[in-house]
Amino acid sequence: MDEYAHRKGRIYGTVLADVETRRPIDLQPDREADTLAAWLAKRPDIEIVCRDRAPFYAEDATRGAPQALQVADRWHLWHNLGEAAEKCVYRHRGCLRPIPTPSDEPQEKAQPTALSPCRLPQNRLRTACRAF
Repeated sequence: MDEYAHRKGRIYGTVLADVETRRPIDLQPDREADTLAAWLAKRPDIEIVCRDRAPFYAEDATRGAPQALQVADRWHLWHNLGEAAEKCVYRHRGCLRPIPTPSDEPQEKAQPTALSPCRLPQNRLRTACRAF
């Protein structure tokens, strides 16, 4: 289940699709909890509800299909992962080294250091990024 727009920014509905066949099953005219909960309650054979993280969809699925397992869909998982990675990289952008400019003179080899430029050991930086 996910939302769709009748008129973007004004009127939204709910699209219900079969995840296995990727085909729409039904369109609900709104995102009201009662509408979707009633639709789910009429179908007690539903075992899995695949939804985004919107709280109203979680409530609807719990009320309408309490027997069903609720999971996040693939698109929202990848989207949320991308946002978390972007936030992590943005916060640690000072840790990135500038690209060296090519010059005609040979340069000395830099000695590897145990700390990154942002003074965090590499394992702490990975742990900080994993928190998202």
